[in-house]
Amino acid sequence: MEGQMHLSGQLADWSISDLLQIMQVTNKTGSLDIEGDHRGRIHFRDGTVTGAELVGTKDTDVGNDRSGVADIVYVLSTLDTGSFSVGAADGPDTSGWSVEDILSDVDALKSLEGEVVEAGLFQAAGIRIDGKIEKPITISPDDWAILVSLMQPFTFDLLEAKMGRVGTVRVLHTIHRLGVADVITEEDESDWLDRVAGDVAPVSDDPIWLEDIAEEAKGKTAASTEETSSSEASTEEALVAASEEAASESGAKKAKATEIRGVSAPASTTLTDGVYDEIRRLRSKVAEK
Repeated sequence: MEGQMHLSGQLADWSISDLLQIMQVTNKTGSLDIEGDHRGRIHFRDGTVTGAELVGTKDTDVGNDRSGVADIVYVLSTLDTGSFSVGAADGPDTSGWSVEDILSDVDALKSLEGEVVEAGLFQAAGIRIDGKIEKPITISPDDWAILVSLMQPFTFDLLEAKMGRVGTVRVLHTIHRLGVADVITEEDESDWLDRVAGDVAPVSDDPIWLEDIAEEAKGKTAASTEETSSSEASTEEALVAASEEAASESGAKKAKATEIRGVSAPASTTLTDGVYDEIRRLRSKVAEK
């Protein structure tokens, strides 16, 4: 076939970038096979790149568009040892992309990698999402999908075991209010996992990432409980004072009014604004009598 070529060698002598440019300047057609720590294949038609494949331990990643091809070439370009060979073309018989375009995308990915390495994320013992931000952030739908794929699905019971019922209700109410809670049924569990991340681990009995959330929720719940207890105590004191004041003013009339209304606030009761208004109204009626 016109444009075919046969070539083989070692990656120690030729970089992936060199090989791509050779295929382009010679206007050749063929499939470039790479063997090393990663295994892949890059397809050419008349010097343009038409597709690529990256062989994994479980399956093969196929790049049919420019972005997918660039991703595979980027991975293969990290190899500096291994072998290569060019044989007959067995890739897509379509118009492709110039080597310059593909290598430009690869350079952009290498730049991103440099930032990741500089931030200390590459060699970190572990990475988690920071629970505190200084200002609101805007996230694109694509980035949001990536973020969600890092989180395991969970259940109410699992959260309750970690942070208690109050903390769980607060967390679930928040994600419901934000409109990002997605209910999984037994029938659609597999479809949901495929849609979110492709290969996400099932619900774990003890996901580590819940520990920090649980601790933070406990702190907030404790603070909320203290405020509620303080409010209940203040309300009880106010009721007692109101009762004593009215009794000293009207004696039997106050006793009768109190007996009819029966307003009280045990320690387990949290009074709402409506109850406070009712108390004030009763005090006003007692004063009028």
